[in-house]
Amino acid sequence: KKCPRISSCDRIRKSEAPAAMLFALPLELPSPMVLQRLCLFVLLPLTGHVSGLDEQCKDPLFETHWYGKVGYATRLGGHIQEMNSISTVKTGLTLCPQYNGKASCCSEEFEREQQIYYDYFRNDIFPSKLQRISVHEQSVRDVMNTAGYTAAMQVEREQLELALERFNPVLHPSVNGECFRTLLTYAAGMSCFACRSDWFAYVTQESGQVLRVHVHPSVCMELWSECEVFGEAAANLKQALLDSALAKQAKKQVEDLDMFEDQQSLCGWLHDSVALHPFRKPSEAEREAARRGGGGGEDDEEEELGRRLKQDRNETERRRLQQDEPQEGEVGEDGFAVHRGEIDVLLEGRLSAFDRSWQGAHSSAKPGSANARWLARWAVLALACLAASPCSASAGRLERGAERTDRRQPLAAARATG
Repeated sequence: KKCPRISSCDRIRKSEAPAAMLFALPLELPSPMVLQRLCLFVLLPLTGHVSGLDEQCKDPLFETHWYGKVGYATRLGGHIQEMNSISTVKTGLTLCPQYNGKASCCSEEFEREQQIYYDYFRNDIFPSKLQRISVHEQSVRDVMNTAGYTAAMQVEREQLELALERFNPVLHPSVNGECFRTLLTYAAGMSCFACRSDWFAYVTQESGQVLRVHVHPSVCMELWSECEVFGEAAANLKQALLDSALAKQAKKQVEDLDMFEDQQSLCGWLHDSVALHPFRKPSEAEREAARRGGGGGEDDEEEELGRRLKQDRNETERRRLQQDEPQEGEVGEDGFAVHRGEIDVLLEGRLSAFDRSWQGAHSSAKPGSANARWLARWAVLALACLAASPCSASAGRLERGAERTDRRQPLAAARATG
């Protein structure tokens, strides 16, 4: 019995209502649109998990080496090595061995790209800064051959000589060595950052671009600890150049060293130039400066031996750090939880197998360079002091004073007894 109106259904007895309502419903299949929406509702949660896996190796800092980058398969001149499509466990990583046995985005083939871009920092970008300082020093020295220097007053000449002396500690390996070795460690750590599948926990993003890498505060403190002496030498050089009117006549541009002024400046400069651009190519000016300083003139066998010894020390240090490294979820010695969203870039660099030895500005090993002239100048001054009359006169006066003292002692004793 059909119910054309709702009011008629009220007349049906309660016992007959289920059977009546069953026959009242039409037995029709859902429309195709309804089926499509139902499938999307079921499959959307699954695609979310797949998308999460796909994003693990899609760090925007290394976007040029994403797996399946459009257009790279037909790239002329050879196909670049790419990161893993998803995080994969590898056991043959040599440059970043701390990720062996862990799910990471690095592979043995991708390590070739890591080595190429790290060598840019080690051979071109960082050395070119010291090389440009050396070129500027020579330009300042050339001012001494100008008519302006001949007509200058004695005070102005002394200011120029002081400025030239201030170049020596900046270019000396004993002053810049530890600082630039730490900069290389920073670059090595950021290169190994490409292996992290949880990279998104250590960065701030906006519109698919990384705005900031969350670096542990201890990294900045250690950087400044290793670069403070070099920063002081750079500040003294800058002030001496500002005080000298003749030094301003140099034809070459002054190299910017303001990033070594304090801890905040150094950490910010490294973050912007290295952390945000770990796969950066050197500019043409940096390449030219590095080539100009090439061929340090050192013995190749001795240099290779020293490099091997440093690599052995790095390997020993890496193994020690691996043994002492806190595990996931533990609290490190500094009181911070491991993987709290701030990465220790220097620790990552020390755990790596990149060659972090620093050979300094190539010009520092050349005969007649700033450092060689510095040492020669001090040797000449020492010899001159020994042979010059003021030094001899001073020594004579000291000897005569001692003789007078010896003569006065018996006289004083005699007066005392008398």
